[in-house]
Amino acid sequence: MPSVNNRIAILTLSVGAGHVRAAEVIERALSDGENNLDVQTIDALSLARRGFVWAYVNTYWLMLQRAPWLWRWLFETRQKKRHTSTAPHWFFRWGCVEVLRTLRAMEPKLVVVNEIGAAEIAALGKRESWFSCPILAVQTDYQTEPPWVQEEIDAYCVGSEEARAQLLGWGISPNRVFVCGIPIDPTFALSFDKRELMQSLGLDAHRPTVLVMGGGMGPVPLHEVVESLNRCGLPLQVIAVAGHNQGTRRHLESLRGKLAMDLRILGWSENIPELMAAADLLITKPGGVTSAEALAAGIPMLLTHPIPGPEERHVMYLEREGVAVYAKRLDQIPTLAHRLLCEPARLEEMRGRARAVSRPGAAYAVAQVARALLDQATYIDLLANPSPRPSDSAFVM
Repeated sequence: MPSVNNRIAILTLSVGAGHVRAAEVIERALSDGENNLDVQTIDALSLARRGFVWAYVNTYWLMLQRAPWLWRWLFETRQKKRHTSTAPHWFFRWGCVEVLRTLRAMEPKLVVVNEIGAAEIAALGKRESWFSCPILAVQTDYQTEPPWVQEEIDAYCVGSEEARAQLLGWGISPNRVFVCGIPIDPTFALSFDKRELMQSLGLDAHRPTVLVMGGGMGPVPLHEVVESLNRCGLPLQVIAVAGHNQGTRRHLESLRGKLAMDLRILGWSENIPELMAAADLLITKPGGVTSAEALAAGIPMLLTHPIPGPEERHVMYLEREGVAVYAKRLDQIPTLAHRLLCEPARLEEMRGRARAVSRPGAAYAVAQVARALLDQATYIDLLANPSPRPSDSAFVM
């Protein structure tokens, strides 16, 4: 049995699917070859009071659907005024007391957080002596926000050099910030025989293939995106992934037989690495985890419907890296898709750029920092090493 002294708690908030996927791959990376570690993932929302979930999460999605301008204003205000919290401390204390009790009962030697609210809950817990171990903050975006800056957080693993520069500008010591990339399943970087893969998926290797995704709970109207591709003017085969959203899946099913394309509709799928490897183009909103998966797979992206604030900054980052184009309006999607699919040389260049900036080993780099935090002597050695340059290996030691 693992020693209680090597117990690690991964604290996340299931706001969309990306944070959950990141927590899962971090847990696997920590457990890989380490029989003496007891790693447990806690979804704070599963333990939080209903009033907290409604006020903290449901109002967020309501703003995105009904008043995205309001969410953008709140985000930009938080950035400019360097707000130190996304909600009052008393609200986290009231809404997440069961989370804090669970952490106290676990007696972890390390707490890993991968969502901004989870970071605030953990910092509050350590500040008020619910636990006393180090906290490692793992970010799943290419940009960061002021509430991540908490005195109780011991180290940060960030997705990009830009995020590191932001934290340093807000006063975090450079020795506490490691550019590891966004944690993803490393299978996204595997090489597939495309001809065999297309055959196994029942796809025509001579027709352009477009993969359409919208995130776990994102604001992307997938059925409208797919319907717009009917005006692309190419013999497309389109794979639309609806995830757990049954309403979106029903909307997509209603398009069957109405469009001049081969339309495949999937719900939740565990085969996204294979689908990305098979497709010529990915149409998606620019969530941090999905973007990192696409970079590792080397698939060009057509970005649409970013969540105001952080994902709009992802758009700028991904466009600057030359791995994506942005459709500001729904009616631009067919023209941009046609243009990209008719320029194989440009697509190939985008694939190469994507793989060059990807960090498929990010989860293992995070695990390396986490293991160092478990051993104070190792952590001191780790602090002595500078963070890697973008061209270096994802591993930091």
